[in-house]
Amino acid sequence: MTFEKYQFYYNEAVKIRQKPEIALAIENQTKLSQDAQSKAKKRYELEDKLFELYRSIPVEGVDDAIFGGEDLPEHERLIQLMELWMKNDPKINILKEKLANSGKQEEIGKLENEYQDALFEYFLALIKLDLAINESREKLFSQEYKDRLKEYAEKGVLLYFLETPDAPILCKDITIDDVLESFSFGEFISLKTLFYHFVSEENPSPSMRRKTEDIVSAVDCLEHGQYRTAARTVFALLESEHKNCSAAMDNYFTLDKRARKGKQRAERIQQLLDGLKEQTYFTKVWDVVNPLYRDILDSKAESFIDRNSIIHGDYYSKQLDITEKDVIKLLLLFLNLRMISDHVQLYCEMLRESLKYTEIHIAQELKKEKK
Repeated sequence: MTFEKYQFYYNEAVKIRQKPEIALAIENQTKLSQDAQSKAKKRYELEDKLFELYRSIPVEGVDDAIFGGEDLPEHERLIQLMELWMKNDPKINILKEKLANSGKQEEIGKLENEYQDALFEYFLALIKLDLAINESREKLFSQEYKDRLKEYAEKGVLLYFLETPDAPILCKDITIDDVLESFSFGEFISLKTLFYHFVSEENPSPSMRRKTEDIVSAVDCLEHGQYRTAARTVFALLESEHKNCSAAMDNYFTLDKRARKGKQRAERIQQLLDGLKEQTYFTKVWDVVNPLYRDILDSKAESFIDRNSIIHGDYYSKQLDITEKDVIKLLLLFLNLRMISDHVQLYCEMLRESLKYTEIHIAQELKKEKK
């Protein structure tokens, strides 16, 4: 892409963002995002403090005494614990003694209340942000724009992560190749900006830190023309996200330790989406992403490079020769899958936490009635 072409592309994008209704939506989403980030920071700081407190208390023998060493789903463990507590069962005494002997019972109780408030404030902030983005997608994306997104997706260029219609894909002088080349222009600044929130996350978990390293590595290899290495890394990122999304409710209601294959994971993700309300947009995107990813796993995707040749090193295959645009398309696919995965995991976490605190509250009220 020439500088003149990129400047034209950029100016067309700026014109879209300067429209009053779109500028207002971006401003609103930015404020809500900053609020959610602030509340997330408070939530995780309290969670870390609680973790350190609980970790400092010796727990030898507690699990065997209460659950008989039985491996139980998370929800079943909570229910049994609540029942023992309500009945004043002697089994619960070992836990009470451990807490009493630690001298940290009061501090833990106070932090638990603070954490509960912070957790639900964080969830509320995320829901507000989610609703604002969904409203923008509903009101600001014209039918013509949605149709063009579908056309692009059919050619392997997925832009469903857009939260306002910034990409000037309706301009008759801009092609799908121009859109792809816009991500690589100027040392891949646009592509790096898309993934900036990954590398800027504060105190990431070990798995997230490794994933971020892989994203940085993939973009770096892409920038230096090492396309096969970049593609292999993105394939690993895609599989990891597919697994994470499918496991969002694992071991909560039932124990499930199966190592799912691609088809089984996809079926599980579909079940989770079907079970969550207000998922229309993400279900639509999943209906596009799912068959594409399935075809990639089966090396049948016409719009994407052949995965098997890359992963298994078929150096005699012409399909091993890939381009910069091939890798960019894979990264965009990952971004769309990550968007779905984040949403599913967030709402599943909300479900788990809401059930936990609701059942604890019910148990407390029932115990009061018995007194």
